[in-house]
Parts: sequence; structure tokens; C-alpha cells
Amino acid sequence: MTYTLPSPEAKPPKLNPAKVPEGLRHLIPLAEKYGISDDCYRDEVVESLNESEEQELMDFFDDWTEELDNWLCGSEADSTRPSDEYITFTCLTMAAELVKVIINNRNT
Repeated sequence: MTYTLPSPEAKPPKLNPAKVPEGLRHLIPLAEKYGISDDCYRDEVVESLNESEEQELMDFFDDWTEELDNWLCGSEADSTRPSDEYITFTCLTMAAELVKVIINNRNT
């Protein structure tokens, strides 16, 4: 099965590049694709990915930098209203972690 959203409300928001650290802006298309905020929808999408889509998420780990960690563990982590960009990138990391678990389980 290829990437499909289970519901229109699962679609991540369009992100404002000015609200994303400069070194992470190249990841915006990936975040806008897989950064689904609803846990159930995100899991459903990740579990339905084909091999190339899984690889696309696994490749995200190559771009996982200290800059990403610093942003996601920074002041917005304690905010009562984090930006859509922050939430979407946080959800992207959860999608990548889930696909990693799925692949590891398949290979054991």
C-alpha cells in the first residue's frame, strides 16, 4: 500500500519556513507529509507504507541533527501553545521512530 491519509483531518498543516530553524528547512516537505499530529492516524499511515516510503522515513535519521534536538528540547517544549511547525516536526520524529521499530521487528 502506498502513502495515503486515512482522513482529510490527518493532513499535517502547511508550515511557515520562518518558524523552522534554518538548518532544518529542507525537511519541511517530509514533515508536511508524515508529521501527523493524531497518534492513531499517524500509526495507521506508517503501518501502511511501502518499502520506499519506509526508507524515506528511515533516511530522516541521517538528517537528525543536534539542531533538531536543540529545537525540540528547547523553550517551545515547555510552551503552552507550541507552534504548528514544532508540533509537526515532533510528530515527524515519532513517525520515524515507529517505522524504525516496524522494520526492526520485521527483521527479527
